[in-house]
Amino acid sequence: MKLLEIKKIDCRIKLLTGMRVGGNNDIIEIGGNDSPVVRNPLTREVYIPGSSIKGKMRMFMEWIENKIDDKKGNVHSCTDKDCPICRVFSRGAKDSQTAKSGPTRISVKDAYLTEDSKKKLEKLKERTGIDTEWKYENNINRLSSAATPRNSERIPAGTEFDFSISYKILDMGDGGTKDKQYFEKVVLKALKAILLEGIGGGVSRGNGQFEFVELKVNGEDYRAKLEAIKIG
Repeated sequence: MKLLEIKKIDCRIKLLTGMRVGGNNDIIEIGGNDSPVVRNPLTREVYIPGSSIKGKMRMFMEWIENKIDDKKGNVHSCTDKDCPICRVFSRGAKDSQTAKSGPTRISVKDAYLTEDSKKKLEKLKERTGIDTEWKYENNINRLSSAATPRNSERIPAGTEFDFSISYKILDMGDGGTKDKQYFEKVVLKALKAILLEGIGGGVSRGNGQFEFVELKVNGEDYRAKLEAIKIG
């Protein structure tokens, strides 16, 4: 096994609709926010965990590659050394020992606010007392039509985040052929899938739509190439 190359994807995304990636709220006050967004515990700034982005990318690729366990819905893991899902995103420890396909190829970093967005959210907090927005919805009882209100915190549309992804190409006796193929067929396709679907919670209710303001691979603009990728 030999490391041949590390591809670096630099991303900047802009939210087109409010987005929520859930945090924790141990104490919920009456009329309070029962669904807060995740924040950096030191700075209290909102951010998007890399694990949330990677998890959404993996989920969509499992659907595309027909790797979903219809009975249990567990994360896919197998012993096929050339499985595109396991090779790129990782597999269980026992399966990894059997497959001998090397380490996880992809690493997704946390997405942090751009400097401009930090300033905009600070100004929003000065005006309103909060740097986010609350979205109010109702749960409707199907028999009585009674509405039960609920609210969730969202990062406002227009907010921008920077994050990066690294992808290792390893020679596993094939000259790195499989890993080179999987960069486009798995990594870029997964990015196209989440672009179409959205990220965070409640995408079926309009949350989490975004666009790539920047998408570079080793310094080269890849937005047109991403646009050309077909899903399915």
